[in-house]
Amino acid sequence: MHYVKGGQGPAIVLLHGWPEDLQAFQKIAPDLAKDHTVVAIDLPGFGDSGFPKTDDGYQALAVAADVHAVTRSLNLGRFDLLGHDWGGAIALAYAAEYRSDLGHLAILEAPPTTDYLNLVQTRPGTFWWDWLANGPKDDLAEQLIDGKESAFYGSFYKEADGAIDKAESDGLIAVFSKPGHTHAGLEYFREQDTGNKAVDALIAKDGKLTIPVLGIGGEHSMGPAIGTLTARVAEHVTTDVVPGANHWVLEENPAYVLSSVRNFLKS
Repeated sequence: MHYVKGGQGPAIVLLHGWPEDLQAFQKIAPDLAKDHTVVAIDLPGFGDSGFPKTDDGYQALAVAADVHAVTRSLNLGRFDLLGHDWGGAIALAYAAEYRSDLGHLAILEAPPTTDYLNLVQTRPGTFWWDWLANGPKDDLAEQLIDGKESAFYGSFYKEADGAIDKAESDGLIAVFSKPGHTHAGLEYFREQDTGNKAVDALIAKDGKLTIPVLGIGGEHSMGPAIGTLTARVAEHVTTDVVPGANHWVLEENPAYVLSSVRNFLKS
């Protein structure tokens, strides 16, 4: 597991989404590090982290266990957790499994557990990459993407309307062009049916989360739905919407995200 750590003060752990790595937080981490110990982690199969030994290692609770190993090794004590996209799903799984670790949980652009699966079923044109990952067998999706990473991944970064610049997108495309990285990213989607249901079952057994939870959506993406849906699994949810942003809220309007998160952490 690869991570970067900086700053001093109460700890906050940052988990990125797909198709990105921990550099997704480069526009907010320096400010948070002024008064927090900030730990940004490359999820398994992303950035400079290694790969799970088997594909079921990409299930949410398995990845949460890997993140937990990092936080334990750093002796963070009680900390706050923030995740975007897949990082949000992993953050929720972590909160469900390791409840005493966390003070606050912030989820950005990540519908909780099986609510994401329901959205995929009802909006196949919107979540087309999920259908690509789960449709063709025998790694056909990986074969179709191989050698065309610039076109495939670039199509996602273009949705940020320039907020992810060419240097950033070229760097990310280079990382996802390395052997195994496309497969790793797609396996998160292939394992989610089993993995997300396991998180739901854990919450059903132990009850809703009782820590404060912030649900953030982009105005032109999930909007208030993140907070609204998250109320199904958490008792104390604050909802916020990032003005002018699509899915890439960390790059499109980092100042608003930073302000929202800071205000939330004071609660």
